[in-house]
Amino acid sequence: MSPVPERSPALLLKMRAMRELFSAAERRVLDYILANPDKVIYLSVAGLADLSGVSDATVVRTCQKLGLAGYQELKVTLAQDLVTPLQNIHEEVRAEDDAAAILDKVVQSTIHTLTLTHDTVKPETLEAAACAILGARRVCIYGLGNSHAVALDLQHKLNRLGLDAAAFTDPHLQAINASYCGPEDLVFAISHSGSSRDIVDSVRIARARGARIITLTSMGVSPLQREADIALFTASQETRYRIVALSSRIAQITLVDVIYTIAALRKEGAVEGFHRVE
Repeated sequence: MSPVPERSPALLLKMRAMRELFSAAERRVLDYILANPDKVIYLSVAGLADLSGVSDATVVRTCQKLGLAGYQELKVTLAQDLVTPLQNIHEEVRAEDDAAAILDKVVQSTIHTLTLTHDTVKPETLEAAACAILGARRVCIYGLGNSHAVALDLQHKLNRLGLDAAAFTDPHLQAINASYCGPEDLVFAISHSGSSRDIVDSVRIARARGARIITLTSMGVSPLQREADIALFTASQETRYRIVALSSRIAQITLVDVIYTIAALRKEGAVEGFHRVE
């Protein structure tokens, strides 16, 4: 079995995914870093600014928009990423693979996706999502296709906390539900691509009626993410290998578990039943 890297290149993945959110000048900084990560760790702010054709302030601003304290933290994080380069664990399954090879590929892909998600998700965003759920009159959960099971899992967990939550996994029922949403309601929309037209349309209806929106998508700009008050992301390395859908779904369920745990610990009287086995 190939060893799983201690740290995945989450920062580079984040740069690629968030690139369209940056200004033209900031994108020049990102593009230079992505093309020359091994050189950037030896450059000063002025050096990177000169090679990118921007000002020193633009470099610092780019770092801050990535969630870093400044340029020094970018170099440290980048150096850590490069010390343990990503292993090629996203190999395509082949007809001749035996059970051991398939086990290796599936498990390592899932571990890698979880590691990337852990390194890119912001704890304060998870806290905000849990508090929004607790403050809502009703939680309406939308999920289609691969996200169907995740939506039902979230419904089950929130119901265990005594919250009014229902999962809608049919596009027509989602649209009907959205048309009856109000300012006290919360819509939690789940879509790996963030481009499912049915969910996006339903979310826009709910948003127009005043509902708050939480989205859970893969990292990057998407039509669904643009509708969010609170945007949550999973991260996975793009590959031809079909287990990406499985890995992303496990990452989604993991974030749902985290939000559920935060909500249970914040909700008065919920902790007593938190460890109950059913």
